Amino acid sequence: MDIIFFIYGLSFFILGVLVLFVRTKESEIFFARKIWLLGIFAILHAFVEWVFLYIYIHPDYKSFLNPLKFILLLLSYLFLFEFSRFIVRESFKEESSKLHFLHTLYAAPVIYIISISSLLTLILIHPSLNDAIAAVRYTYGFFGSLFLGIGLYYYGESLKKIEYVERLKIYFKIPGIAFICYALLAGIAVSPTTYFPGNVINTIWFFETFGVPMQLFRALCAFVITICSIKALQIFSDETHLKMMKSLRQVKRFSSDVSHELKTPLTAMKGEIEVALKEPRSCEEYQKILYSNLEEVDTLQSIVKNLLMLTYIEKASLKNKFTKQNLDDVVLKAIEDLMVVGAQKNISFEILELENVAIIGDEILLKTVFSNLIENAIKYSPYHSTLIISLTHKNDKAIFCIEDEGNGIEEEKLKLVFDRFYRADDSRSKHIKGFGLGLSIVQQIVEVHDGTIRVKNRKPYGLEVKVILPVSE
Repeated sequence: MDIIFFIYGLSFFILGVLVLFVRTKESEIFFARKIWLLGIFAILHAFVEWVFLYIYIHPDYKSFLNPLKFILLLLSYLFLFEFSRFIVRESFKEESSKLHFLHTLYAAPVIYIISISSLLTLILIHPSLNDAIAAVRYTYGFFGSLFLGIGLYYYGESLKKIEYVERLKIYFKIPGIAFICYALLAGIAVSPTTYFPGNVINTIWFFETFGVPMQLFRALCAFVITICSIKALQIFSDETHLKMMKSLRQVKRFSSDVSHELKTPLTAMKGEIEVALKEPRSCEEYQKILYSNLEEVDTLQSIVKNLLMLTYIEKASLKNKFTKQNLDDVVLKAIEDLMVVGAQKNISFEILELENVAIIGDEILLKTVFSNLIENAIKYSPYHSTLIISLTHKNDKAIFCIEDEGNGIEEEKLKLVFDRFYRADDSRSKHIKGFGLGLSIVQQIVEVHDGTIRVKNRKPYGLEVKVILPVSE
């Protein structure tokens, strides 16, 4: 029995050390940024089991060590519960999810009021220390493990479809099942209590019924979770390498594209100036050349402005300057500024809804988002068409939607529209002016505001773009 307690604790201790000492802060995956909570739970829980082991070997110290066991157990399960809360909310945040109600239920003010009330009620009704330990297992241990298991099982489906996610999914599903089993083994089958279910289903009953200690199966669950965590952490390490390689490819492509985009107007200006200097010309001819050069200078300014905007967005301190913004006012300003541009193509604006929504952000950046999206819609819409715009508030999210009546984008190219210098109509086409930076800027601004942007084709034609941002509380 003592070796089982030791291995059980050691499994969790190894898990905790691995999690806490592997650098995952730079990961794009939410799970990796919150996994430190699992690490602290694992280390604390390892000490819980080793305290159990010491009491088992030296029962004389039980009265002294039981309060320590209670404190360590409560703290460990609180960290597990908090980790499960984050995973559940992230896994079921999409409104289309069948279990989306868990996203609302597991909001901190809701779930902690329910769980603390349940724990205190059980402790007040059964105030002994052993019963209090069982109460911790019934509330934070059982529900933390159960819903962490459910959340992990479905978590992979909520991730962006990036190259290492498919490999990660299996290492979420297996621990998910293991945590559900652990919830039953450690959150239901507890040490004997004076009340149900602990007075019927407990560790003694399990041993007498099956002939093996409950802790053996708990240790197996911990072992499975540890192995899968090691594999997942290896993938997170690979992710860092992949990101570096991707960044290098982007830098090369970025340098190439910038060179191309800057070279074109500069070459045109140089050629016109050289031609102009070959022989004397009339005032009107010089004026025409200057106007042409002015257009190229405007092009260069626009490129430089967009590149500076991208650099500004990437600053880590940007969020510190965010303030409360009325999003409906920002959207209206963007529409008003571009109505003249739309009128040149006889494009009308139909505003379906414009709800009063406030978010925390930067007004200039937010206006850039809406201006770029509206301007893009105008560019790619036919003459005498309509842009449909709405701003709604649903489930603590502000949803801006713009729909045009253009030709849309080929399905396989939809995922590329946010790449720098990419243009869906062929990035070198001169029929529609642009540099392929607008949507890249939009995406980065939305992400720095903790939002998401989605693009899809409308039926039978046109494009729909949605920007989803968290509202201010």
